[in-house]
Amino acid sequence: MQWVGQPAPPQQGVTVSQTDVSAETEPSDADPAVPEPTATPVVLLNAFPADRAQWEPLIAAWGDQVEGDVITFDMPGIGEMPLTDEEPGLELIADAAVLAMREATGADAAVWIGCSMGGYVALAVAERWPDAVAGLGLVCTKATADDDAARDKRLTLADSVEHADGLPDPRATAEGLIGTQGAAREELVEWATANVARQGGDGVAWGQRAMAARPDRTEVLRGVDAPVVVVIGDQDSILRREDGAAMAEAAGVEAVVLAGVGHLAAVEAPVEVARALLPLLD
Repeated sequence: MQWVGQPAPPQQGVTVSQTDVSAETEPSDADPAVPEPTATPVVLLNAFPADRAQWEPLIAAWGDQVEGDVITFDMPGIGEMPLTDEEPGLELIADAAVLAMREATGADAAVWIGCSMGGYVALAVAERWPDAVAGLGLVCTKATADDDAARDKRLTLADSVEHADGLPDPRATAEGLIGTQGAAREELVEWATANVARQGGDGVAWGQRAMAARPDRTEVLRGVDAPVVVVIGDQDSILRREDGAAMAEAAGVEAVVLAGVGHLAAVEAPVEVARALLPLLD
C-alpha cells in the first residue's frame, strides 16, 4: 500500500507522496510519471466537518492488507484544501476526485469509501462516473436528500458561520460525532473537538450548502454494478439506523452494524470498520 497525497481542486496539481511525482489534473495518457497501477486504488472521503486525519486509524488498522494506493483528501475549505470560488456542490468534488485519482494512480476505477458527507460524494461519483467505481463503502451516511427542515437548518448554519473563524462551539459538534461511551469517550471527543476547531467558517458554510443541495441518490445506489458495503454505528446520533438499512436494501446487501459506535465510526472503531470493508479490497 502506498499513501497518495491530497488531490487538489480543478486546475491545481496532485502530489503523490513517497514517489515525489506531480501531475496536472488534465488527463494525459502518455504521462510517464504515473506508474501503471498494480492493484485497485482506494479513495477515502471525509465526514464533515473533520479533515482527512480522521482516516489515519483506519489506514493503520488495514496495515498491509491493502495492495493499492490509498488516497485521502480534504473537502473545499477544510483542512489543507483551498476554498473554491465555484458554487457549492458535491458534484464538483466528485468530478475533481475522479480526475485526480486517475491522474495520480493511472487507474480508471477505485474503491470509494465515504463517511457521512463523504458517502454523499461517493454516491455522486457513482452517478456521474459509474465506470470509475470498483467498489463502494458507505459508512454512517445515507442516500436520501435532506427534508425541508434539515435543509433549512444547514442553510441557517452556513449563513451564521460564513466569514467567521469557525463553528461557535466545536466541543458541542464533537459530542454529536462520537457515540462511544465509557472510559474511551473523552479522548475521542477531545480529538474530534481539536479537529473541528481547526476548520474555518467559510469551509463549513460551503460544505453545508453543498450537502443541502444534494438530491436523493437511492436509485443510483440500486444501480451500482460493483461490490457495496454499508456500515452503521448503532450509537450514531446524526443519522438514523433506518437510513443505513434503506441503503443496504437498495444495494442488495446486509448492513454491518457496529455496537457502541457513533458517527465517526472509523475513528471510534477502526479495526472493526477495517474488517467490514475488506470485501471491497483486492
